[in-house]
Amino acid sequence: MNHKSKYAWMKIPAFVMAAAVFVLISQNAYAEAQVAIPAEAADPSCAEGGSCFLPSEVTIGIGETVTWSNDGTTIHTVTSGNPSDGFDGSFDSGIIMTGETFSHTFTEVGQFDYYCQIHPWMQGTVIVV
Repeated sequence: MNHKSKYAWMKIPAFVMAAAVFVLISQNAYAEAQVAIPAEAADPSCAEGGSCFLPSEVTIGIGETVTWSNDGTTIHTVTSGNPSDGFDGSFDSGIIMTGETFSHTFTEVGQFDYYCQIHPWMQGTVIVV
């Protein structure tokens, strides 16, 4: 009996395991968090209950993407920083029209606060671990 053929069956499980690990790693590398901008976000009262961005805080890993969708009836922005200090230079969507989305991939660990420049009471946070 040839030694190579005696152990040939072991190559199949190893290949299957390697493929499964690759798929799992690939899924994490391209994971995405969704944040909705609801209709009530244009009303300052949404800030009281933290419902201007849903969810208002997301935690993701390095290399993951957050997509904001404007489900409301007015225009918005997703701008890194805060209303007091303004835009911090990390990311800015520009105007997001009703029904449109904006995505940003985070490549560094940290806490990234953001807000809507048009409606500054709208604030949220992305935590990258």
